[in-house]
Amino acid sequence: MLTRALEELQTGQSAAARRSLAALTRLLDVDAVAEDMKYFLFATALARRVGVGEAQQMNLYLRRFELPQISLFNLVAERLPMVGMAGRIANDLLCGLLEGHEDATLIDVGLGTGRQEAALLRQLAERGTTLRRLTVVGVEPDPHSLRQAETSLTALAGEMGITLRFVSVPKVVEALDEEDWALLRDTPGPRLVHSAFAMHHIAAGVDRQEVFHRMRTMEPTAVVLVEPNSDHATDSLSQRFHNAWHHFSHNFELVDELGLPERERNGIKLFFGREFEDILGAVDDSQRYERHERVETWGNRLRNAGFCPAPAHRLAGNWSFPHPAVHIRPGPGYVGVGYKEETLVTVLCATTEASC
Repeated sequence: MLTRALEELQTGQSAAARRSLAALTRLLDVDAVAEDMKYFLFATALARRVGVGEAQQMNLYLRRFELPQISLFNLVAERLPMVGMAGRIANDLLCGLLEGHEDATLIDVGLGTGRQEAALLRQLAERGTTLRRLTVVGVEPDPHSLRQAETSLTALAGEMGITLRFVSVPKVVEALDEEDWALLRDTPGPRLVHSAFAMHHIAAGVDRQEVFHRMRTMEPTAVVLVEPNSDHATDSLSQRFHNAWHHFSHNFELVDELGLPERERNGIKLFFGREFEDILGAVDDSQRYERHERVETWGNRLRNAGFCPAPAHRLAGNWSFPHPAVHIRPGPGYVGVGYKEETLVTVLCATTEASC
């Protein structure tokens, strides 16, 4: 019924699609059958395309599964290997790149509140870092998050004996102007660029390749990107649907296998549901926010901008996750975190030609 509703939407049969989605949801028992949550969330996403009322009604039903936003954020970061492990791998790579330096700059695109960067500082302290001065440039559109990050990171660095200079850039990366790029180029080297789950938010109509070309002009030592591994940027609704179904089905199966309490399990699934509601439910494609792409696409952008994949020794690490179905495997220029045989999230590392 779900694929039938999709076909009806693609052929302009909105009324028929509405009936198909209604018939499907009547058959689902989200409380009794774990897999039914996935079908209900995909149906909710497609319902946005046939009218606001239907989607609102379905979202009201889902509201009882919601967790407070901060609790959900912490839960996803701590329990899901695709997020937690990817962050640990990225920080390990950054620690290796900072090794032996007393002065450095970390340019973080999509800094948020600096949670991962705080973990990086703690990890540097555990390793007995030689770092004495660190400039952190936060490229982040939310000023409140930037203030929170500055406060927490400055205090933590002070405890470690590191002088931290924090530079706030309250913008999305595609909105940086010549003055902003000049500021970034003027920071003390070595410069490292890090971005976790943020680059796929670059708005529709923006040339992503151009952003990477501008990034290359900063002459960073390396770029570390964390991104989901699926193509949700395509204009084809049918292809987006099938890609999202494949990608998120693996995520949902893993969530079911982790042995989490039911409330946490459903809360995480709802978190993913909000993502593919954006991927599938936005009628105006220019309003889509979750434009994930495959690792090969990100790797090609980095190469086209003048970076090259980090050598194998840079990507070596003793990483593991306590679940037999979760794998952590290196690829050309990246480390992948996956479930069964599917790579769900990748940590890419690219360096400048001079350091290849």
